[in-house]
Amino acid sequence: MSSDLYDRAFERWVFPALDRLNGTHISRTLAELLASEHVDPAEIRRRQHQQAARVVEHTRAQSAFYRNLWTERPGLPSAVPALDGLPVVTKSDLATAGHEFPLASHLGKGRHSRVITCVTSGSTGKPMTFHRSLDQDSWFWALRFRIWGWAGYRPGAPYLTVNLNPRLAWKKKLQDRLFRCAYLTFNADNLDAERIVTTLQQRRIQHLNGFSSSLFVLAQHMLDHGLRAPSVTGVTATGDTLFPIYRETIEQAFGVRVLDYYGAGGEGVHLASQCPDSGTRYHLHPENAVLELLDDHGPVAPGEIGRIVVTQFHNAAMPLVRYELGDLAVPAPPDARCACGRTLPMLERLEGRVPDLITVSDGTYLVPHFFVVLFKGLQSIYRYQIYQQAPDHMRVRLVGHPGCQRQEVEGVVRSKVAAATRDHIQPEFDWVAEIPLSGAGKRRLVISDVNLQRRQAPSDPS
Repeated sequence: MSSDLYDRAFERWVFPALDRLNGTHISRTLAELLASEHVDPAEIRRRQHQQAARVVEHTRAQSAFYRNLWTERPGLPSAVPALDGLPVVTKSDLATAGHEFPLASHLGKGRHSRVITCVTSGSTGKPMTFHRSLDQDSWFWALRFRIWGWAGYRPGAPYLTVNLNPRLAWKKKLQDRLFRCAYLTFNADNLDAERIVTTLQQRRIQHLNGFSSSLFVLAQHMLDHGLRAPSVTGVTATGDTLFPIYRETIEQAFGVRVLDYYGAGGEGVHLASQCPDSGTRYHLHPENAVLELLDDHGPVAPGEIGRIVVTQFHNAAMPLVRYELGDLAVPAPPDARCACGRTLPMLERLEGRVPDLITVSDGTYLVPHFFVVLFKGLQSIYRYQIYQQAPDHMRVRLVGHPGCQRQEVEGVVRSKVAAATRDHIQPEFDWVAEIPLSGAGKRRLVISDVNLQRRQAPSDPS
């Protein structure tokens, strides 16, 4: 079957059939999203306020955790009437209420009451368990396809996702085959880069998606070895900061603009993304959530840095109402418009995602998510942080749970890092009582003096 014929068949039959099989409504929601990109801004705000009021009413009626929190804790002002005066909720707050979620009111209503459960890696703190309804899962995937669509992707077209976690379940493998998805793992070893480039070339992949740092390493390898992937017409980056040097390198390797997007995978929400015309700004996605930027007194003014606080609209299993993600951003002026013609509200810029690469002395790298995967398997570790002072020197700061077998943990980490860096780095360990917050109010996963110096260097040698 030709590619164009499969694309049409996928849109008409395969995509709706997968929705029916899974109990989702991704294809229908995607159509709704595409139809709402040019709605009058006043109508967008009206719909957001209406959705927020509905979510607050539902949450107050069904969640004892939220009722108690809203009674006991002082709140902050909001430009959204239903949220005005409600307190901000943190991961720590939700961790104390884990027994309440998913809400009993969501369960027991047939196949559509099924819940998606996600345990986060804990890259910015303690691992968390989140639950999302099939309704929210449908919005999550529909928004992802909208975001990718701005880079030229159409569901059913060949794409490649670069990640560190292998997809082993048969159902996910079947979905990947039907979506024509090549799902490949990637770490510091440039042999993986060779394999990814070969897959891009042989399968004529049109769309590439991955963590910003992983795409940078891949692109650098391609430039160093004169490799090309001419079939790639769109690249989307997420997961960690798309620094200017990352963008320049990726765009040079693939010859297309990289579109960055931001959200929270564990929580199941996409919040902001770039389009080809948005420059350094981001479009927000107001159909599924309202994003607020707050300081200690309430909403910040355009141009000021605020904490990202989100209220989801479609997650009856685990409502997130004024939930703080732990990242920072700057709002755009309320009348900001994009040259693309979409009327979606804008975000001036993101400030809060700062993981670095670990640079190895042989010119290769360890991407931050190498450590996410490594420590996800070490359940006796409460928190961790990687600090690189020089290309051949790395300290691993660890906070262990009671009973943690320190020598065993050190042995596993030492072995994995040595294998990934071909023995160029032998880590040293510091067992500490706590890992301090950074100036941005986050526990940074990786602090690399090597990459900090490189990132601050001018990109233009002139």
